[in-house]
Amino acid sequence: MSLRHMLIVVTGVMITFGCSALCFSTWGSFQPVVATSLGIEKTAFALYVTIMYLAMTVASPFAGKLLQTVDARILLSICACLVGGAFFLMSVAPSIEWFYVAGALLGAGEVVLLWLAVPTLINNWFVERGGFFIGICMCMTGVGGAVWNAVFTALVANGMDFHEIYRIWAIIALVTSLPFTLFAVRTRPQDIGLLPYGASAGQGAAAAKPRGLSVKAAMKSPVFYAICLFAGLINIAILIAMQFPSYARSLTDVAFDVVVVGGVMATVMMVGQAIAKVALGGLADRNARGTLLFAFSCGIIGILLCWFGFASEYLLYSGAFIFGFMYATAVTLVPIMVRQIFGTREYSLIYSRISSVFNLVASFAALIWAGIQQSAFGFNGVFVAGIAMLVVVLLIGLYCFSQQRSIVSRWTEE
Repeated sequence: MSLRHMLIVVTGVMITFGCSALCFSTWGSFQPVVATSLGIEKTAFALYVTIMYLAMTVASPFAGKLLQTVDARILLSICACLVGGAFFLMSVAPSIEWFYVAGALLGAGEVVLLWLAVPTLINNWFVERGGFFIGICMCMTGVGGAVWNAVFTALVANGMDFHEIYRIWAIIALVTSLPFTLFAVRTRPQDIGLLPYGASAGQGAAAAKPRGLSVKAAMKSPVFYAICLFAGLINIAILIAMQFPSYARSLTDVAFDVVVVGGVMATVMMVGQAIAKVALGGLADRNARGTLLFAFSCGIIGILLCWFGFASEYLLYSGAFIFGFMYATAVTLVPIMVRQIFGTREYSLIYSRISSVFNLVASFAALIWAGIQQSAFGFNGVFVAGIAMLVVVLLIGLYCFSQQRSIVSRWTEE
């Protein structure tokens, strides 16, 4: 483990703590402030988030190809500038249409910074403990979300306009990313005469050659499409957590303040998923299949506790926290499964195509849950649908693992 190996991890930590957390973890705080200031509906503001996810869906395959062929320093730095530029555009926005343009820029930048760069660079630089380090990087979106939302609250309390706050966001995004993307990153350790961590020096040239399936061979396998469905359903299923605060507020004849409890449930779920990203990443390095079973169990238990735990707010808190271990699988278990099944030969190309599916799903997932909740089935329908989705996720995941050995036997070198 050299300093250069650790700088890759530090870079992953900083771009998720800065650019990604500012992008994904604070827009909910801005929503009421911007909507009131511009005189628009909150749904009109939220549309920019949908545009952001759709932009990620469209850009993902192209981004994967670029990450495979272009120097990571150049690509990541451009993407960081796109994020900073989007926030600056918001800081001068006189109308909501400017936010829609900014949403497209954010999507184009974040599809690389969050979804592709971290797993690709970690997989290039670490033969061992890759899942653990992916988990450390990804957990920083939650940590950053807590920090930046607290900063936002303090700035608003001091009377600062949202335009000024977005200008600060632009500066933070650039300061926390560019020094690292420009000076700390190399695409592969072989570029500077090193080996991936965990590769024996005696392996020589063999360690420098990624092994796995080509993207063309992977896309001919039914397992590729199974993982696409697996990842997409996970992204739908985990967003049931966004319904927990609303469910708490809908409770009647309870001995606690439902508004406060709903807010705390959201907070403890974020804490749970931040811890889980590191824990599950480390577990998946040793046994990805067992990690899936553990996360599935946490998901089921978490939903049941939230559904039937209304007798005590502590049962609701426990359910939200435990569900966080399922929530973390989207950004930890999925990239690890892709690596273990398809290898690292054209990892960024394969994973970018899979990520295009779950980003497309994510753009509509919140609407799906809101629609179920507002139907005749109400929150009972929400929880039943959540459990059913987790069961399907488990079955698809087990199928993928059952085919792993036959796919690994077809791996070739780059």
